Amino acid sequence: MILYHSSYTKVEFPSIMFSRNYLDFGKGFYLTTLHNQAVRYAQRFKRRGQNAWLNTYNLTIDNENQWNIKSFYI
Repeated sequence: MILYHSSYTKVEFPSIMFSRNYLDFGKGFYLTTLHNQAVRYAQRFKRRGQNAWLNTYNLTIDNENQWNIKSFYI
């Protein structure tokens, strides 16, 4: 599964250590499967005069119990 994370920096090793406490669903590392959504979010950094990175990850889930995943379907 291909996942995207927009940021002002390259994120090689995802971590919640840099996450803010008051995000929509709490502290975490937020990803999306929607490429267009990630691009739009990255554009917010560019509008603020920051660098914009679209980090891409290939996730293979062997054991779903190992992760705390929240999925939302449209």
